[in-house]
Amino acid sequence: MPEQIERKCVKYKNCSKKFIQKSPDFSKQFCSIYLARLRDMEGLLVERVQQKWGDKYPICQLHKLTEEGYDKCVVIGTLFKDQRLKPSVLKQLAESNQLVPQPIVTHFTDESDALFMEDEVQRYRLIGDMDPTKLVTGIICAVLGRDIGKGKFQVEEFIFSGCRDQIERPVFKDSIYILFLSGLDFIHSERFLPNLQLLTYWLSGAFGDIDKVSKVCRVIIAGNSIRTEPPKKKACISMISRISESTDSFEAVGTFDKFLLRICQVVDVDLMPGENDPSNHILPQQPLHFCMFPESAQYKSFNQVTNPYHCELDNLKLMGSSGQPVRDIMRFSDITDSLEAMECCFTWNHLAPTAPDTLGCFPYYNKDPFILDECPHVYFAGNQTEFASKVITGENGQQIRLISIPKFSETFQGVLLNVQSLDCEVVSFETK
Repeated sequence: MPEQIERKCVKYKNCSKKFIQKSPDFSKQFCSIYLARLRDMEGLLVERVQQKWGDKYPICQLHKLTEEGYDKCVVIGTLFKDQRLKPSVLKQLAESNQLVPQPIVTHFTDESDALFMEDEVQRYRLIGDMDPTKLVTGIICAVLGRDIGKGKFQVEEFIFSGCRDQIERPVFKDSIYILFLSGLDFIHSERFLPNLQLLTYWLSGAFGDIDKVSKVCRVIIAGNSIRTEPPKKKACISMISRISESTDSFEAVGTFDKFLLRICQVVDVDLMPGENDPSNHILPQQPLHFCMFPESAQYKSFNQVTNPYHCELDNLKLMGSSGQPVRDIMRFSDITDSLEAMECCFTWNHLAPTAPDTLGCFPYYNKDPFILDECPHVYFAGNQTEFASKVITGENGQQIRLISIPKFSETFQGVLLNVQSLDCEVVSFETK
């Protein structure tokens, strides 16, 4: 390796404390997180209702619609999307016992999908111009309309909580870059070792372009570093048999540690777990254990962080995930663009609205950590099929750079973000 280059430095702060699980309690029911979500976001929706409709229409609780008898009112609750194709344990058991063979599907929308709204005690079917194809279960929403009987509510208009307030974006005097990577898939790294070597050489300044490389202050690796696909399950008789990690997985972790060692010697690295990494499967995923990285963990420049991840660089707020929430939104709606799914997260004010319905998460009781308490300047999602990026603007002037990070193992690409201008560019490490 060439002599280490002098890099730009920025003040770093890890803001992911709310995603750390000190003593998770699995004795609670998952309905508690919906109640906490509704309780915490109801105040936001009341403010939005007053901004849009003022005091013209009363706000009524769902279970009091019949007795109040309003001609027209506003109700606030959690959306539930009834989907015929949604996977269920009962269907899987039926298939395993060869009772009713189920077709293999990866996208679960159907023209028969129906929307419901529910609160702590009541559920109503929503009728009207509310398009279920662009919505998912778990969204907190306010709807204006009337009770038409038989458990149905006629919707005329609806609103979501929208973007939260955003602090002013800090001013950087010079260009400073963050390199985003995801889907390194080290279990198959023998297929693209030259590409990984190109990446390490470029970061070290071996290929020249020192002016730009020296301004890369941080590398954020957004999940699926060991695997991008789950291991194939071997047939077994016992339904409680534990599948142990393969020898290939151990070797991949060791190779990944050596790769991180080379990078940590020249730049700060934040490592997020992904869906198929050796971490807890449900969100929020906890930092990968330091004992997996005996060499790279010795460096202060190496940071094991959560998924989702929230940090600040000189008061520039970055937030993102390894891609599971975005993928799940697209599986259970007709949203096919990752940037559109990411934008919806800010419209709905939630990082993972489909959790815990179709996306695993801890059974939180008193809080929902996935609610967006503040609006970041940058929001990223890893393990996407291709690079995409755009800036969206909120109702109060908030500006958010959305970044879809492609899988490195398939595209050999990283994404370079200039924190001064929030411009993005693809860095290709493809060998000719």
